Amino acid sequence: MQLNCPVCHATFPIESALQHEAGREVMAMLAGMQPDLSLPLMHYIGYFRPAKQQLGWGRALRLMREVVGLLPVPAETLVLGLVEAARGLDEKRAQPGWKPLGNHNYLKRCLESAQARHEAGTVVQAALANAAPTARLPRSQAGQALVALEGMKG
Repeated sequence: MQLNCPVCHATFPIESALQHEAGREVMAMLAGMQPDLSLPLMHYIGYFRPAKQQLGWGRALRLMREVVGLLPVPAETLVLGLVEAARGLDEKRAQPGWKPLGNHNYLKRCLESAQARHEAGTVVQAALANAAPTARLPRSQAGQALVALEGMKG
C-alpha cells in the first residue's frame, strides 16, 4: 500500500515506514490521535523540513513528541494553536528567504493566544449560563402581536 505524505507529498510504501523504529512510532502516534489533531500536527512539523531534504522519521517523532508535550492544554486548544501557527507560517514560507523552523517558540505564542481565547470564551459561556434568561421580542409585527397575546393569557 502506498502512502502520500500530507506534508512533503512524497509517495512511499507503508512497509518502509514500518521497517524503521521511529516510523512505527510515528504511525502509532498518528493512529491514536483524532484526525482534527493529527492533520494540523503533520502540517506543522513540515515547517521543520530542510529545503533540499526529507524530514527523517527520528526527527519527525521527536518533533511530534515535543509538540504534544508542550503545554498541558486541552486538545482543542492545541489544534487551534497548530492551525493558527500554520496560517502564519504559510504566509512566511511564501516569502523569499524562508528558512525551516528550529524551535517551537512561534507555536508556543500561538498556543498562549489560543488558550487565552479559549479561557475568555469559557468565562463568557459561564456568565451566559448563569444569567437569567431574557425574553427576545420577535422582529416582525405579527410575532410581537403573538407575544403580546401570550402575555394577556392568564
